[in-house]
Amino acid sequence: MYDAIVVGAGPAGSHVAAELARRGHSVALLEQHGAIGKKGCCTGIVGRECLEAFPIARQAVVREARGARFFSPSGASFTLQKEAAQAYILDRRAFDEAMAAAAAKQGAECLLGTMVRAVSPAGDAARVEAEAGGQARAFEARAVVLACGFGSPLPVALGFGRAGDRAAGAQAEVETAVDQVEVYVGRRHAPGFFAWLVPTREGKALAGLLARRDTRGRLEAFLRHLRDQGKIAADGAPPRFGGIPLKPLGRTSGSRVMVVGDAAGQVKPITGGGIYYGLLCADIAVDVLGRALAGNDFSARALSEYDRQWHRLLARELRIGRWARRAFERLSDRRIERLFRLVQDGPAAESLLADPDFSFDWHGRLVLRALRRLGPRAALAMLGR
Repeated sequence: MYDAIVVGAGPAGSHVAAELARRGHSVALLEQHGAIGKKGCCTGIVGRECLEAFPIARQAVVREARGARFFSPSGASFTLQKEAAQAYILDRRAFDEAMAAAAAKQGAECLLGTMVRAVSPAGDAARVEAEAGGQARAFEARAVVLACGFGSPLPVALGFGRAGDRAAGAQAEVETAVDQVEVYVGRRHAPGFFAWLVPTREGKALAGLLARRDTRGRLEAFLRHLRDQGKIAADGAPPRFGGIPLKPLGRTSGSRVMVVGDAAGQVKPITGGGIYYGLLCADIAVDVLGRALAGNDFSARALSEYDRQWHRLLARELRIGRWARRAFERLSDRRIERLFRLVQDGPAAESLLADPDFSFDWHGRLVLRALRRLGPRAALAMLGR
């Protein structure tokens, strides 16, 4: 019997497995795919704080970003940029592979091609039923961490419910000569959300978008727009699709079980980015589970400390982000153009960039400070007045 079984070898799951193994616990890391790094449409952008705080392999960083160029519905644009790098673009597959390798190096047993079908936390252990190579397998552990990504049926089956809000993402690798991150807003490309062109390796970029529906059709239209603008080549790689939670689960712990990362909805509501928040919550899960293993107490009451701690860290940030997300979705293209003019015509953007607390990773602070600096007209525009 293992001390812990972690389901899912994405960044959050691999980090939990690595840290628990480093502390001397027996850990199994179960990944349904036969290879690491099968993430659907993650662009793989992290901020400086994330890069400094977690053991992200430097070889996974393919480009630094000092800012981005933003395009309004009419095609007007402005650029926000600092002298120092504010974000880092990762090769997601290389990053995930490095995180899983770190877990294996610490002693976690990594089992690929192992699809978990059910988790039954009862009695003195949690039973995990899986399938590998067409054969049924069963495991036991003192506790189970679900880091199985958004859309897995496991949290629902265990009574944690579903994410209260979600979006869909679509993305394709394309050939480009563009060397700066570009962000497109407006109902033409991604109503209520945004589309992007993110340079990665030399001559390559990721083009994608978030939307509530018809992501395939919208991505095809966006790619046509970029081709018409001469920004990308005619042919690109097949697109990839994925769901993104925009609101966390109401509860992420129970008897012998925790839910971490995208599976828990620990995602930035404005951008849909989940790497940093997932890793932060993974650290909290490790600390709480470490105490549970030491005290042999895996009750729902004991593990609920995980919920309390990660909510204390992120609840306000997520609440502001969800408000901003809902407000932005209500904006017409005309009001978006008005906000663009406010940014272009005033000093607010420069003052925000000069703020020593400016952060790619904490959007709540950025939203509140942006509204204060842009003034009442921006607040009225966001409120749809």
